[in-house]
Amino acid sequence: MSALVEINFDDEIITPERGMAKMSDSDYFSVDAISNSDFRLLKESVLHYENKDLFPFSNASVELGRAVHKLVLEPETFNNDFVIEEFEGCDLNKNSNAYKDARKAWLSCVGDRAIISSDTFEQVKLMARNVKAIAGGLLQGGVAEHAFFAEFDGVKVKCKADYYNQYLGLVIDLKTTASISDFKKSILEYGYGTQSAFYMDVINKAGYKAKRFVFILVESVAPYMVSVQEMNIESVEEGRAIYGEYLDTWKKYKKDGIVNVVKTTGYPEWFLEKRRGA
Repeated sequence: MSALVEINFDDEIITPERGMAKMSDSDYFSVDAISNSDFRLLKESVLHYENKDLFPFSNASVELGRAVHKLVLEPETFNNDFVIEEFEGCDLNKNSNAYKDARKAWLSCVGDRAIISSDTFEQVKLMARNVKAIAGGLLQGGVAEHAFFAEFDGVKVKCKADYYNQYLGLVIDLKTTASISDFKKSILEYGYGTQSAFYMDVINKAGYKAKRFVFILVESVAPYMVSVQEMNIESVEEGRAIYGEYLDTWKKYKKDGIVNVVKTTGYPEWFLEKRRGA
């Protein structure tokens, strides 16, 4: 989908330059606008963002997260995007021709759906169950997986909220994590700090209300602990300042073409302090 294609949403014509729309991930990703996930590249340099197709972000934990998102937020369409690896003959010796033939026949019916093992599906079900038990009350009265589009000082921006309650002005992001206790490290490492401010700012700029940003965290290891955490005001403001710097760098690059990919490096501070004390 190009950035000029109109999207029909609730009998209203919404364009990717303005407003909110329900759309697939592939259509959302194809819209030419900066998202929060792009900041991980702009943090390195504008050339990293210009060449973002070279640096796709995907791993096993991402696929697990996608499955949990789907089962929690859009369970009615789970089977449209995922298929459990269960077929007649799947218990056969995997090196046998019978198994290979059975799997080949099964794969011909899978299409472009993501394949997950039966063990992973059991894990996903337990994670989704725990999320709904603890945070299900927050996932009511709103909409899931809706994209928002706006413009910041001439720069096209976008976000896709896991869940949004317009009446409460509440934006919710569901995260799978190895450890809830280490989540503050993830805020720095994966750009979650900028996400809270950026999402609320995009949604407000698009003409909707966003006043609070909440993470629903679920651990990916048993017993699949769940925690609901809201970004504090100071962190939201800091995230806003950080993403503002990234956008300023991008705007300057588009204006004058100047780019600097060189960063300074050196010994870690703890090593230098040890040397100084020697």
